[in-house]
Amino acid sequence: MQVCGLLLVFAATTASATGMGVEDTPLRPSELKLMQRIAAVDPSFHYGDRVKRYYRTHPNTKNRIPLRVEMVLPQEKGLYFGEYRSYVITINEPAGTVAYEYDAGAARRGRGTILVTPGDVVKTEYRCGLSSCGLQVERNGRALLRHAEIR
Repeated sequence: MQVCGLLLVFAATTASATGMGVEDTPLRPSELKLMQRIAAVDPSFHYGDRVKRYYRTHPNTKNRIPLRVEMVLPQEKGLYFGEYRSYVITINEPAGTVAYEYDAGAARRGRGTILVTPGDVVKTEYRCGLSSCGLQVERNGRALLRHAEIR
C-alpha cells in the first residue's frame, strides 16, 4: 500500500510539474446539445451531466490544451444505470464524435463510436453476449448493417 501511495504522490507531482491537469465541470451547452441529439435518435443512450476535462498547459502562453473529455457517470450500488459494471464515454465535441465502452458482465458488453453531423447521427457498435458477437451500424436510429458471428 505504501508503494501505491508513493506512486500516486509522484504521479500528481509530475503532472503538476509538467503542466498537466484535470477538472470536473458541468457539460458545456454545446456538449449537452450533442448528447441530446444522440439520445433523440437512440433512447438507449445513457449520459451524465458532468465531465472530467484532462488538459496540458502550454509552457509559454499558459493556455489550456484539451487532451480528453470523459463523462462522469452516476453510479449506484456499484452499477452504472442499474446494469453496467463499467461504462465510459469520451467526447470530442469539436469533431462531433462520442466514443463509449460498456460492460454488463459476460451477457452484454461492447464499444462504439457515434458521429454527429448537421443532418445525421451515425452509430457504429461492436457488442458481445453469451453466444455471439455482432457489429451494428445505425443512421438516425435506423439499422444500416447488422452482422452477427457465433462464438
